[in-house]
Amino acid sequence: MVDRYSLIKVESIPDFLLDDKNNLTPIYNASPTFELPIIDLNLKRITQTLWGSSTYLSKNKSLAKRLVNLEVSKIKKSNILLNQFKFNRCLIPCDGFFFWKRINQKEKTPYYFSFQKDKLMYCVGIKEKYEDLSGDSFYYFSFVTSQSDNKWRKFTNQIPMFFDTRYLDIWFDKTSTFKKLNSFINPLRFEDFNNFSISPYFENMTIDDRRVVEPKNNLNQYGNYSLFD
Repeated sequence: MVDRYSLIKVESIPDFLLDDKNNLTPIYNASPTFELPIIDLNLKRITQTLWGSSTYLSKNKSLAKRLVNLEVSKIKKSNILLNQFKFNRCLIPCDGFFFWKRINQKEKTPYYFSFQKDKLMYCVGIKEKYEDLSGDSFYYFSFVTSQSDNKWRKFTNQIPMFFDTRYLDIWFDKTSTFKKLNSFINPLRFEDFNNFSISPYFENMTIDDRRVVEPKNNLNQYGNYSLFD
């Protein structure tokens, strides 16, 4: 499951995707329930949209998890989701991910994966509208994910999928179907990242600075996590 990522190199987002209202600053700790930049299909611009559920709905853990990630196999099996993908797909600019590596049944270590192949990657997502029984609604986006291969499996069972931005004209063409776009969509490649252990305190959503992506040997001699220096 993807539940933390970074967008530090915001200056690498092309100007044609920005407008005067965009005032982007580096994001070191992008978290669910935050409003984050995505490339909206209909506007062909960067817009700010909730990742997953609102703060209120995030208390419902099963619902929040479902809204944050959407497995690609579910899209292929659902006409509703295929239609949603056709008209409301989005791209999520990012340059790193946070995952936990399980050491054994009791121990796990947090890792940061820094994208090295290019300045940014553009992950595939879907923008959807959620409406509760009271009629309250909001728009949110989810990462489209696939099952991890053996290299990723120590860290996560699900991995984001990215789009080859050399074919943005096809992406922005609203007649493009999932089947057509699928030729340019692939799971993230393990070898395209550097990875290293970090402090577990990236899970504190209020911490959003360079400390969360600094390499750190976070287990002391007693097996306890250390705090930031």
